[in-house]
Amino acid sequence: MCHELTAHTAALKDFLSAAPEEMVLKCGASFSSDRRHILIDYFGKKHLVSLQDGEVKTALDETVSFNDATLILQYLKQCSGLPPRGKWLSFLELPEGILHHVPFLNDACNPLAETFGHRLELFKQLTGKLGATRIQMGDTAVCVPVFTKLPLAAAIWEGDDEFPARAVILFDSIAQHQLTTAALWVLGCELTSKLQVMAEQK
Repeated sequence: MCHELTAHTAALKDFLSAAPEEMVLKCGASFSSDRRHILIDYFGKKHLVSLQDGEVKTALDETVSFNDATLILQYLKQCSGLPPRGKWLSFLELPEGILHHVPFLNDACNPLAETFGHRLELFKQLTGKLGATRIQMGDTAVCVPVFTKLPLAAAIWEGDDEFPARAVILFDSIAQHQLTTAALWVLGCELTSKLQVMAEQK
């Protein structure tokens, strides 16, 4: 929690010091009708970010987690404005990704495989609710438009008697220009976490 608070505090400070018009233009976001909030899509939901104090809520006035609020604020401030390129990179290929590659596998990819390795139809159904589209990879794979200019890809190879299920979460090659590697680590973990919660609710 201490790290989350520190990251959120830094993201909030950077957001409040930035020019709103520039953030909206670069991120593919928009202003609310009263221009007091930035409207931004995140994991298939519309979110409102207050220009006064940086508070982040969903359009349904739901409070969001520190991780989600931090990622949204970081993306608004850091997004380069460049569009996705459609070329996928592993976490290992991101700047300094080698330093956190194993933790990323343990916290994001392996849990995804454990949860959906034998439930591919459920995986497709739940990712569809996040606005995902099918792509060609593994036994099933999707592109999830987490942010307008920052998609993630998730692919699963179904397990059998010989080999365990395997999953990967990949990043568009533009990702390193939209968020830091540390933030992308959290983003990948959030994808897995949100899908696991959705699966538990089924």
